[in-house]
Amino acid sequence: MAKNKKHHEEEEGGEAWLLPYSDLMTLLLAVFIVLFAVSQMDSAKAEEMATAFGGIFNGGTGILNSDGTSVIPLYADTMPEVKENVISVEKESVGEEQGNGTLFEQQELNELEQIKGELQEYFSEVGLENEVTLRIDERGLVISLSSTILFDSGSAEIKPKNKDELITIAKTINKIDHYIRIEGHTDNIPINTTAYPSNWELSAARAAQVVKLFVDKGDINPEKMVVIGYGEFKPIGDNNTVEGRARNRRIDIIMLNNKYNSLEDQIEDVNTVG
Repeated sequence: MAKNKKHHEEEEGGEAWLLPYSDLMTLLLAVFIVLFAVSQMDSAKAEEMATAFGGIFNGGTGILNSDGTSVIPLYADTMPEVKENVISVEKESVGEEQGNGTLFEQQELNELEQIKGELQEYFSEVGLENEVTLRIDERGLVISLSSTILFDSGSAEIKPKNKDELITIAKTINKIDHYIRIEGHTDNIPINTTAYPSNWELSAARAAQVVKLFVDKGDINPEKMVVIGYGEFKPIGDNNTVEGRARNRRIDIIMLNNKYNSLEDQIEDVNTVG
């Protein structure tokens, strides 16, 4: 029995070297980390790190503060040139941020601004600057035309005298490849005719007539066109006033932001499968 006990104690003693060996490897790793970090930092940061690791060896809390954050700043903070490069890459990756909070690729924004400028100049020349507004928002370039210059009351037939203006718009926006959404809007005065039982039908019919003209005379790819009739449910003015109702009766022509391309492509795929 004594012999077995002695043999057992020898086995336990034989494994005791593992613990100091693992401690030694840990300390060596810590030393190499310190050496590498010192080569990347100034003397002040090196002293901070030495103090922090000294806490580890002397039973301290180590390189973490009580809230779990590092006492040693990350490289982007300790090395200004690295921090500057990181910021530069982030700006390039997200594109240009606009005042209205919309993100555009710079090239796309430049193209929309150019089209906007051309149309503003054109409408000033033909004396329609008060009937048309142009803006760039999160959807893209929005060309808003008063329905008064395009349609008679309760009608979806485009007035012949203003077709040329619409054709010019079509040819101008067709210079760059974008999806085009045509939105029809009305005021809240009810309509109930044989052709148009509600403002929804009237607004959609007006938008469809503009699309047809764009395709036939403006040579815009019909696969890039979208028709929407909002009726009176997207007002931009007060329907309780004459001026507000006049603002609400409009056609919005939108060169869609390229971020919507994937959505429109998915719709095309669904229609193709169907």
